[in-house]
Amino acid sequence: MLTAKLRIAQSDCTLANFDENLERHCTLSEQALRDGADAIVFPELSLTGYNVQDAAQDIAMHIEDARLAPLRELSRKITIICGSIELSEEYGVYNSALMFEDGTGRSIHRKIYLPTYGMFEELRYFSAGQQIKAVNSKRLGRIGVAICEDFWHVSVPYLLAHQGAKLLLVLMSSPLRLSPGSGNPAIVTQWQTIASTYAFLFSSYVACVNRVGNEDSFTYWGNSSLTGPDGSVIGAAPLFEPHILDAVLDFAEIKRTRLHSSHFLDEDLRLIAAELNDIIVQRPQ
Repeated sequence: MLTAKLRIAQSDCTLANFDENLERHCTLSEQALRDGADAIVFPELSLTGYNVQDAAQDIAMHIEDARLAPLRELSRKITIICGSIELSEEYGVYNSALMFEDGTGRSIHRKIYLPTYGMFEELRYFSAGQQIKAVNSKRLGRIGVAICEDFWHVSVPYLLAHQGAKLLLVLMSSPLRLSPGSGNPAIVTQWQTIASTYAFLFSSYVACVNRVGNEDSFTYWGNSSLTGPDGSVIGAAPLFEPHILDAVLDFAEIKRTRLHSSHFLDEDLRLIAAELNDIIVQRPQ
């Protein structure tokens, strides 16, 4: 695979209204298909809304649920990655990333780091994911997916990149946090720094897909972006408004970047594993 056309759908959603959100996903996916996109990516919990609280158990659905059939059907021609509340086979409730491709759907990541500080209380309503696994996509190649807070833990993109992911996707529902001073809010600058740093260190594409709109007391700021393997921003969506961001992923750029600087390829995984094991053994329980 040499190139892929990715559409980032910086969109709003309606809290706890699956039918309305599904219709929006189908409309945007159909438009992306007409425009020649290979794949479209939506924000965190895009099918359900973020602040569902105790309703999470009622909203959760299995990946094979019949209500997801329209996305499965559309995926015969375009890859769709979106966020939803997933019900596992064991009846666990997860904040998950779902991928629909070639007529089938699968859960490709369950959010691991569920924030419980400040305005957040996710651990009250969701179980934490227990795996960090890159996956193969017919149209995007090997990808790694994280969900919002996961990307604030360097181990997540580190492991995904070393499993061969050349595109790191971050599904986000990041709300505005008021800060003093002028210019961009601090959280916007922090996310830009994180994306550029990981893209450069792992010589990979990083796509941040954030939502917009208002939900209860939350205001989501958008500014979704694609960062290239040299750490430079290829494209960014505006703040606070719905936007479609298209980008062509040229995987030859990853080859050129890694040949120019081999810091990613030189990583000693056996050394890291041994040192981590020592830390775990020595750490007090």
